[in-house]
Amino acid sequence: MQHLEKIETDIVYLQDKMQQLNDIVAQLQSSVTKLEKQNEFLARKVQEMDVEARPDRRPPHY
Repeated sequence: MQHLEKIETDIVYLQDKMQQLNDIVAQLQSSVTKLEKQNEFLARKVQEMDVEARPDRRPPHY
């Protein structure tokens, strides 16, 4: 009977750890999503700045 109790205890422990890991994965996914959005925003800003910095016309002295 002790062997069965040990197995049941181990299962409960593993289920708890699995839930903790699932919570961590969910938090990390949320962070990754937020960082991806920030990265897209910054990439657009850099592209806009690059376009603004590049003159598409000749200077007035030509």
